Amino acid sequence: MKVTLSTRLITWVGIPAALVLGFVVWNASRRSFDRVAAQTEELARLMARSSAAKIETELSRVQKIPEMIGRTLETGQFDTPAKVEDFLRQVVEKNPEIYGSCVAFKPNGFDPNVNAYAPYFYRGPKGPVFQQLAKPDYNYFQWDWYRLPRDDGHSVWTEPYFDEGGGEAIMITYSAPFRRDDLFWGIATIDIAISQLIREGQSVHIGRGGYIFIVSKQGRFLTFPDEKKIMQATIQDANAELGDRMRAEESGFLRARDPWQDRPAWIAYAPVHAGGLSLAVVYPEEEALAGARHLRNELLTTGAVGLLGLLGAIFFVARTSSRPIAELARAAQLVADGDLEQRLSATAPTEEVRNLMTAFNKMTRDLQMRMQELRYTTTVKERFEGELNAARSIQMSLVPKHFPAFPGRTEFDVHALLRPAREIGGDLYDFYFLDDEWLCFLIGDVSGKGVPAALFMAVTKTLLKASSSRRVPMAEMIAHVNDELCEQTDSGMFVSLLYAHLNTRTGALEFCNAGHPAPYLLGANNTRQLTGAKNVAVGAMSALDFQSTAVQLSPGDALFFYTDGVTEALDRSDHFYSCTRLECVLHDVGNLPVEKITRGVVRDVRTFCGEREQSDDISVMALRWVGPANSGD
Repeated sequence: MKVTLSTRLITWVGIPAALVLGFVVWNASRRSFDRVAAQTEELARLMARSSAAKIETELSRVQKIPEMIGRTLETGQFDTPAKVEDFLRQVVEKNPEIYGSCVAFKPNGFDPNVNAYAPYFYRGPKGPVFQQLAKPDYNYFQWDWYRLPRDDGHSVWTEPYFDEGGGEAIMITYSAPFRRDDLFWGIATIDIAISQLIREGQSVHIGRGGYIFIVSKQGRFLTFPDEKKIMQATIQDANAELGDRMRAEESGFLRARDPWQDRPAWIAYAPVHAGGLSLAVVYPEEEALAGARHLRNELLTTGAVGLLGLLGAIFFVARTSSRPIAELARAAQLVADGDLEQRLSATAPTEEVRNLMTAFNKMTRDLQMRMQELRYTTTVKERFEGELNAARSIQMSLVPKHFPAFPGRTEFDVHALLRPAREIGGDLYDFYFLDDEWLCFLIGDVSGKGVPAALFMAVTKTLLKASSSRRVPMAEMIAHVNDELCEQTDSGMFVSLLYAHLNTRTGALEFCNAGHPAPYLLGANNTRQLTGAKNVAVGAMSALDFQSTAVQLSPGDALFFYTDGVTEALDRSDHFYSCTRLECVLHDVGNLPVEKITRGVVRDVRTFCGEREQSDDISVMALRWVGPANSGD
């Protein structure tokens, strides 16, 4: 057999070059396919987490509302039905994210002559609509939203239900008990209509054929493309494995059958802890992999065209075609090694080789564009995280954190800790001297989390510090700050606050409690709460009267202040940390230095929660009055 140039080129150049180019294209297409598929999976996870976080943020914020309502009623300022109903109507008007709100008193609780009293406002087409739930055909004492928190003694989210005779809608309810004279008095609630969750789910677009669905604690569909299954079917019926994971409030990713159209799908799911819900993002597998398959086919097609062009060039040209072919092979190898900057100049003597080089350049440009998109996404994510970290640093710089705070003052010692639940939070504390004798200190908790709560915290702290003075009665000063907050902000946020003045020479203490957990007095022989006068949270309503309480401390007495993130911390079994456990810890550490008191409480809360993520901001502060300073110092 005669060995021709074409044969030699095919044998010694064509075959090796074809193998090399084929491997490079196959390897590049495989890597590109895996990268795009992984990127799509991460996008699904991110969308599930972000959608769940958005709903959880809204539910966490509205959880504060019934607790604020209960604390407001406990003050005794709303002593007539007209005042209660007007207050409840304002709550619904100022909080558009809730469907309705109710205050249900225990039998003969509001009026000894009236067995049942339960005013309810819900959102109608033209504004809040009033309903009196105390009626013969609606025994609210037997409904879960009243019975469960009454029996359990703490706030709960109900399983979704149809409120026939009340709001006439499918809803979930958050109920918080409130008390009078330390005895159960009634239940304050807010309702979230399931239609709101449906609109939330429909507002997020998942490609062309994807969708979002939400299930309850029992696995019932709350949002679903097939509206016939809402409240009628469960995720366990559609996919038992996915249902078990979502009911267990897990977060993850699963490749399974689409629960709606029974087709292969990618499903990312994440819990919404605030309401005991779970959210899933469903991508049809065909659509999820469409981009990756298109890129792979494009690369394989480009490689095939390149191989055909290479073989055609080998057949029709000789040495003039060998150089560009070798150049193409080298560039292809560099691309396989990760160098996507390779570009070839289409100056080959034959059209086929020029086409091959043009196709190769298109392939590298497409790959480079994909890589740049991935790098851009990563950069945006890192920048966002950096901005949150910077915001956290700024927030932490607004509260005192250097101890001892007043090294030259021996009459007292103070220490405080702040642990935000997320990057930034809404708790605040501060302490400073009004004059040589009077020390001002405060602690508060804004109704919310994140950047809005942090901004509201900064405004509150600035107003308090600017208004602090012994020349103005404390109750009058707090009322002024309350009016300023109501006038300057319209976000519906408020802050529970405990504000106090201590005479470091005599031990005289005056404090005003505005909807905040009562502090503890750690004496030499006992530990007790300082209840005092109860007031409404600051920023909730304008033109309110506040009252302060005076206490005389003995030398050595210590005060412990905290936010509800301590007592309402949850373990893995959804049990609260509770005031009882806090009092036990304070009994053990009450005689220790103030820094060991604060750190001891925070350490015990972490031990109680275990591996469960912190759900609310935690702030603690301890102050001990040692006694008058020695005049000889």
